[in-house]
Amino acid sequence: MTSIRQHVWRASATVLILALLTTPLGAQDPVVVYDPWSVAQSIIEVINLVRQYTEMIRQAQRLPVDLANRYRGQSVAWTLQDIASLYAQPLLNALNIGDPTGRAYQQIVQAIDVPTDILARMPPELQQRLRTVYATIELADGIAKRGIDQVGATRAIGAPVLQTIRIMEQDAASTLDAFNTEAALLNKINTASVLGLRLADQSNQFLLNTVEQLLVDTTRKRDTEAAVVGATIYQWRYGQAYGTDLFRNSATDMDTWRMR
Repeated sequence: MTSIRQHVWRASATVLILALLTTPLGAQDPVVVYDPWSVAQSIIEVINLVRQYTEMIRQAQRLPVDLANRYRGQSVAWTLQDIASLYAQPLLNALNIGDPTGRAYQQIVQAIDVPTDILARMPPELQQRLRTVYATIELADGIAKRGIDQVGATRAIGAPVLQTIRIMEQDAASTLDAFNTEAALLNKINTASVLGLRLADQSNQFLLNTVEQLLVDTTRKRDTEAAVVGATIYQWRYGQAYGTDLFRNSATDMDTWRMR
């Protein structure tokens, strides 16, 4: 603040001195002309300049509180999955550091056989049902692998991101003049905006994975309902004749039955 005031008074004194100085009419003419109107205008400009700098000084005043402690935010520390388990250790470790290959997930789930060698021997209706169920399992596996990798990758960078947020909080509450210049404030605002965009991108990825999980559940429910509807249609289409024949044959057997 002292440097700003010094600049104000230096500028004021310089302009005032220049305004009061007389100016010669020519290089060889010693006669000077005093223009009261020009002097008055110069004085007014100096006064306006002093007012502007005074307002700038007032606007540069900081809050009279301890910002670092008054507005300090609290964050939950990132914790790692405990990998001290008998069989789930690969997956728990993947939830800590990520697993783009999906091997950790494959190690704890039951492997699904490949049916390509027997499809030709199946009836067409059974082939379609098998493809539908198989595709749903593949869809669930792919989304689960991606979700595990995203969780692990996010947890792996969680601590550094939290440290960056704390540093930004310290810089925002700094009382040093170098941290509160106009350029410094703009830089801090831009940095916070960029960090916010990165965190929002991570949130969007998690939301997308949630939507994908709901898609798998919806697909499975739809397949189950489609199987029930298909069975009902099949029953009403062929069940009545089958039931009539079964009842007729059973009645005939009972009528003709005798103890031998």
